[in-house]
Amino acid sequence: MPGAMAMLKQAQRLGYQLGIITNGVAKVQKSWLSESGLAPLFSSVLVSETVGVEKPDPVIFERFFATSEVAPERSIMIGDGLPSDIVGAHKAHLASVWYNPRRVANTSGVTPTVTVANH
Repeated sequence: MPGAMAMLKQAQRLGYQLGIITNGVAKVQKSWLSESGLAPLFSSVLVSETVGVEKPDPVIFERFFATSEVAPERSIMIGDGLPSDIVGAHKAHLASVWYNPRRVANTSGVTPTVTVANH
């Protein structure tokens, strides 16, 4: 996505710790992250396959915080998946930013902290 690398690098320069919680197969997700050139920007990466549960299960968020240096009370979940990312953040009691460029209707019953429709 245009501007994603610059935005992540700026966040890192500003002192933000970046982490990823992703659903999927570990080998595929880690390969994609490496090939994208984004891997060095993230201090923690947790793939659902290694935990045995997927977002929105709050257990994956608990495991992430238990195995990283990221503090949940100082964290924001940013994601484009309403049922996985935003509902998961809600279940884990995290602030959330829903990236919704397609302007999909929210029928989940969960209200993100912030919704962003463009970049």
